[in-house]
Amino acid sequence: MLNEKQLGSILGKTLPPLTIKDIHWKTQESDLHSVLFYKIGNEEIDLRHFEKRINQSVFNWLIVNKSVPGLPGNSSVVPEERWPDIQKKILDILYPIPNLKMMALTGTNGKTTTTDLILQIGHFMGKNGMSVGTLGVREYGKTILDFGLTSASFIDLRKFLNKYGKDKDFCVLEASSHALIQDRLYQIQFDSAGWLSFSQDHLDYHRSMDSYFEAKCLLIKQITPPGKMFVPNEQHDLFKKLSTISPKVSKTTLSEMKLPLFLNTKFNRNNLEVAVSIFEDVFKQKVSIDYNELKAPDGRFYIRSFKANFIVVDFAHTPDALENICVGIKESFPGYKLKVLFGCGGDRDRSKRPLMGRVADKYADYIYLTSDNPRSEVPEQILNDIVGGIKKTLYTIEVDRFRATQKAFSELQEREVLLLAGKGHEDYILTNGVKQHYSDIEQVEKFIKD
Repeated sequence: MLNEKQLGSILGKTLPPLTIKDIHWKTQESDLHSVLFYKIGNEEIDLRHFEKRINQSVFNWLIVNKSVPGLPGNSSVVPEERWPDIQKKILDILYPIPNLKMMALTGTNGKTTTTDLILQIGHFMGKNGMSVGTLGVREYGKTILDFGLTSASFIDLRKFLNKYGKDKDFCVLEASSHALIQDRLYQIQFDSAGWLSFSQDHLDYHRSMDSYFEAKCLLIKQITPPGKMFVPNEQHDLFKKLSTISPKVSKTTLSEMKLPLFLNTKFNRNNLEVAVSIFEDVFKQKVSIDYNELKAPDGRFYIRSFKANFIVVDFAHTPDALENICVGIKESFPGYKLKVLFGCGGDRDRSKRPLMGRVADKYADYIYLTSDNPRSEVPEQILNDIVGGIKKTLYTIEVDRFRATQKAFSELQEREVLLLAGKGHEDYILTNGVKQHYSDIEQVEKFIKD
């Protein structure tokens, strides 16, 4: 509960009597007892959207980022740069963070797998954990809430921690570059963290690799001493670069042991190293579990056998991730041919498309190019961009992903591995704002069953 004196103190103004029970950033979720934050854009259409939505919504108090005609009397204008601090002060009253050990993972690839590995390790070590990331809000072995983003808004994240963290020992978060630079993890202090990899992605947003790197570096400042930032032992260049920035950065170690198939790949072994190092750093306990009990999270090195073949589904959607999974398959299945089916998302970094083609060209014996969330772009143009990186390997272009997978299944020969890359856990294809149900995993299961 928040009264007018508390909110007035936070905003620096005198307010009329009011009772605030909640905080929202979506107009459709606000009610008469809520404080609603609404960011107004710079275009004329943004103002029209604001007027329409505010007229259709209810709230106790409204906070906006600029003064515009027709603002209701129960509102305040606050500069955007003050929003995270104001939101935090309100959230500290309404949604305090429970007494949790907090961990975070950043990196171009590997965040989801490593997050889930920490959850599993915690379970087998007798600790009750939760995670927030690409797969939603999760407990060991199950998803509690799917919110559809890699990183929740700051307001939603604080609500998740308050609601689901009260009976937990720890929480592990995926810390994307977007979340860090947009203050979605504002002033949350972490007991330990990991940086798994760094390669090209999100340049449509960050514009340069330097800006992308600097966004991820923000996480280091939120690690509470004596917590560390762990980097996989093999990531020599990343470790060298980070160690010049902060003394908190440390390399991982993991002794030789028998691991399940999905962890025998180099990149997933790196993920496991970071997961173990973070857990041991936070709880000051040596991890002693049967590693064969660990399982891959949804859509990450999901593997099924079919006769003398294997079919792998993986979320790999960056050049580095695609190369990692291809190398991992080559190492795990010597003597097998590799076929790769993939596409690239529309309305995203166009420059990485020929790089994806180049990776497939380097490792695949045959390539199937198909759709992967074309969004508002013409699918054929996306695939033509990918073709620019293919120089020697034979390929087929089939825009319809269902037909592409059926073709790939029907053309499987003995001792081949088919990799379906890019979708992973996703169960839709997004085209012009419309989501069509589609799942690589479902297609694999149906093919094997039939």
